[in-house]
Amino acid sequence: MTLHPQIAALAAQLEDLAALLRSRGDRRWPGKIELCAHLVADSNFTGVEHFLRLFEGEDSLDHVTLDNAAANARLVELRKVTRTLAERLAREEGTAD
Repeated sequence: MTLHPQIAALAAQLEDLAALLRSRGDRRWPGKIELCAHLVADSNFTGVEHFLRLFEGEDSLDHVTLDNAAANARLVELRKVTRTLAERLAREEGTAD
């Protein structure tokens, strides 16, 4: 089955985000993000919901920073793109109900 382009894009961006964090030694976030990526790639909307919940609270994905300026800039970019894609899919899912 071919994935909808927005779903495929989100799954790929989630994988990139997890890979970046893993490559920088993060042990907390990559597994959580990869779980979301796998759910999204299986067309399971729970992955989108779960990913968006990672931005909630004081100790959220939004507060993660990296010690290398270039890696941190890439993190900010990936985080923004993935969150935007997930929020767009969530809005579309909400209007489809």
